[in-house]
Amino acid sequence: MKSIVENFLKKYKIQNENIIMGFSSGPDSTALALILSKLKSKYNLNLILAYFNHNWRIDEVKNEISFTKKFASEIGASFFIGEAPLNSKKNEEVARNLRYSFFDECSKKFNSRVVMLAHNKNDNIETLIYRLIKGTSIRGLCSIPENRGIFFRPLLSVEKFEILNYLNSHNQSYLIDSSNSNLKYKRNLIREKILPIFSEINTNYVSAIDILIKNSISSRKIIDSFLFCEKEKVVKENKIIRSKFLLLNQEIRFEILNDFLSVYLKNRDYKTILKFDNFILLNENSKCSINSSSFLSIKNDEIFIYTKKMKHDIEIVINDVGLYEFSDIVFKIERFSYPICNFPKSNENVCFVSFDTNSTFPLVLRYRKNGDIFSPFGLKKGKMKLKDYFINQKISQEKKDEFILLCKNNEVLWILGEKISEKCRVKSTDCYKLSYFKKDLNYEKY
Repeated sequence: MKSIVENFLKKYKIQNENIIMGFSSGPDSTALALILSKLKSKYNLNLILAYFNHNWRIDEVKNEISFTKKFASEIGASFFIGEAPLNSKKNEEVARNLRYSFFDECSKKFNSRVVMLAHNKNDNIETLIYRLIKGTSIRGLCSIPENRGIFFRPLLSVEKFEILNYLNSHNQSYLIDSSNSNLKYKRNLIREKILPIFSEINTNYVSAIDILIKNSISSRKIIDSFLFCEKEKVVKENKIIRSKFLLLNQEIRFEILNDFLSVYLKNRDYKTILKFDNFILLNENSKCSINSSSFLSIKNDEIFIYTKKMKHDIEIVINDVGLYEFSDIVFKIERFSYPICNFPKSNENVCFVSFDTNSTFPLVLRYRKNGDIFSPFGLKKGKMKLKDYFINQKISQEKKDEFILLCKNNEVLWILGEKISEKCRVKSTDCYKLSYFKKDLNYEKY
């Protein structure tokens, strides 16, 4: 196994790096971390174990965090602990998005371009079976990618029994997540009930399905290479040129639409893509609903996606420092009492502010409402209507609806990623640090 991981490092030229290791204390991540610890000197790697607490299994989390800290010390690694907001929904999709957003945050915090994850060959098979049952395409048959963006998976060619044998041969302990035996989770059901039936037909089904995955990846590369050239002709700045799109044959249009809609529409079967293709064929200036807040729009020979924040009555009350989940972001507020050498630019995802200490909380995260007022940073006196600020800045209707606001009653304190209020100007080293990060929807499913 060590040679497999080492060859992986060579393949992707990973050396002289800060490595974020997605760590759960289970056998897979423990084995990968142990192997990386044996290679870190040779390849000059700084290993950081990143553990994420989903706030689901309260009784087990303490043991897992304790194990993570002890194990990190034993292998000469650092560790970093994150946790889900207490108000986040308790389901697999939300947990996964939060977890990947945490890894993304870690990569920025530790200036790393590499996040190692310990998915193995069995995980790959389970993912493929799940997608087949739900309905999938050639892209779905490729299952879990070995590398996408900052995420790398060195153990995808390794079966589970090999990982367990490796840990046993090194007398390395690990923990078992009790939820792995809960059959209400579909992947557990596949593992415990469906795959054993496969072995009755073919005892070597894992390798057989793995070959299917490899063949699908090869086919997908050929298709993507061709599509790249076709998309260059019709897609400009995230917009499809309708007149050129209509010149393509239907199969190519379907592939381009499938990719174009992927962020906004998870279930994209043949009938769904056909519906949007027909809409484009029959309309020159119209829009069609993709989901509750997004529309496929056609205007001036351009096809684009417009996202409207529909539920402006939704808001999150902030009563203290901490993490808060809102829409597609996680918002963080923390006390800060150090000298600030360089203030962030107004369009960054972090800012420093001072509040009236007698009435800081509660604050509210929400979208814009009628009657909102704002004192833009730099405006020494008075305030204005928020809509007037947007008009002055020539901000489009679509973008106005996208802005998330931090407010005190009807007064806007921060337009996230745009501007803070003059009333929040930092007056001393004792202030608050505000930041947010997105729960990225582009990460592949596991």
